[in-house]
Amino acid sequence: MDYKSYHKNNRTAIVMPVYNEAESIEETIRELHSVVVKKMKNVDIWIFEDGSTDGTKEILEGLKEDLGNLYIKMDKSKKGYPKAMREALLSINPDLYDFVLSMDSDGQYDPVDFFKLWKIMQKESPDIVMGRRVRRAEPFYRRFLSWGLRVLEGFMFPLPCKDVTSAMRLMKVEVAHEIAKEVKYSKYNFWLEFTAWMSLKGYKVAETPVSYRERIGGSKVYSIRKMPKVVLSEFKALRAVKKESKARALA
Repeated sequence: MDYKSYHKNNRTAIVMPVYNEAESIEETIRELHSVVVKKMKNVDIWIFEDGSTDGTKEILEGLKEDLGNLYIKMDKSKKGYPKAMREALLSINPDLYDFVLSMDSDGQYDPVDFFKLWKIMQKESPDIVMGRRVRRAEPFYRRFLSWGLRVLEGFMFPLPCKDVTSAMRLMKVEVAHEIAKEVKYSKYNFWLEFTAWMSLKGYKVAETPVSYRERIGGSKVYSIRKMPKVVLSEFKALRAVKKESKARALA
């Protein structure tokens, strides 16, 4: 691929909430920096550290001294993923950036797939380009949970995508702000509620297959025992979104 063709003025911020990722965060950021930032002079990485207690903060400080185009915001206490991702997206200044790419910090998304999303954004100019995870290197119950959440959300909203919980999304900054500011009900999965609001607002969405690798350092996601609680909580969040959207339509 000729990366020179992507060196345009469309400045992009890659945002990544981080919590207790001492085992993997250096490898994840260095790979992202090498694969994307070194080839795209208009891309910055923004790390939103969420009150880690395992040495993640110290690793990030070292990376900040070593790498260019890397910005880090530290927090003293943990907010949790949904609030951290919401804050990350809303923190990107639309006067400085045209696009924002969201990613998780566990290294499961392959940075090279950024260029798939970027090519579609430049060619078709949708509001959002999503990475749809294929050949997912994770336990069956996690894949089943994602499938179940998609079915649930599909009954309630006019979904414009297949992977409703994918975190890899390239968005126009104004669009990301418009949707992220609405997300307030989810306790576990920011992207499920984000997708609900995204569908209600009728944005133009494109989706492309991306790889999803094995997590470095082992899984930190909720256990099988906790899944019923998670599903019930997310159902209540989606129901709240539906109720609020209907109330707005009647107002």
